[in-house]
Amino acid sequence: MTADTAEFTEFQLERYSRQLRDGGFGLEGQRRLRDAHVVISRGGGVGGTVAAQLAMAGVGRLTVAHGGDVVPEFLNRWLLASPDDLGRPCADAFADTLRRINPDAEITTIPEYVSPDNVRSIVSDATLIADGAPLFEERYALNQAAVDLRIPLVSGAMYDTEGYITTVVPGRTPCLACIYPEKPPYWTDIKVFPVMGPAPGLVGSVMAMEAIKLITGFAEPLESKLMFFDLRTNMTRLLNIARRPDCAVCGALDTDTL
Repeated sequence: MTADTAEFTEFQLERYSRQLRDGGFGLEGQRRLRDAHVVISRGGGVGGTVAAQLAMAGVGRLTVAHGGDVVPEFLNRWLLASPDDLGRPCADAFADTLRRINPDAEITTIPEYVSPDNVRSIVSDATLIADGAPLFEERYALNQAAVDLRIPLVSGAMYDTEGYITTVVPGRTPCLACIYPEKPPYWTDIKVFPVMGPAPGLVGSVMAMEAIKLITGFAEPLESKLMFFDLRTNMTRLLNIARRPDCAVCGALDTDTL
């Protein structure tokens, strides 16, 4: 161990050694992950994958907001719960799993869903917000708070075998309301939409990589781009998106305010 690495244990240096080798990442990238606080809305198929990947990567603080209890239908896609957790509060199952993945991470779980009433108290000291929520009402609340507080937001969604991911940097990129000024009329009931486990897993993995990029400055994030894929047909698209000057949420922001 050298003076440059003294702040990490030998185990940590070995644990993260493969990512430390990535050009442009290195020890400074690992320090930035260690010092970061990522708030994740929902810990299911999408958000749970984000949380697990960031815990493995060495993010120092993770907060996951998710209400309800674990039921069997969740288990075809959730990484943070198992059959042993059936009937338990989701937040408790998530906390136990994440602490097993990385005991060095500070894990906070909140046993409620994000809403306009609680969103600011949940995300106020976040380095970055990861939106893995299925409901547009929840996603809009996160987007509004991210823009108001100038916190980067990685937003991901899926349906069946499709996935959608973008990164919001307030004042520099479109926000979620630029892409969806109004809730799509077809999005009515999360209890009926189909889910094939690899789709939310892939969305969550891409979101975790986006979070790592934004926190560390490593590689090129999905700024002003929307990634779309459909695993049914193996189609992938990277779409350019633009800010809307008339956006009710971010339209009044000056460019590059972050």
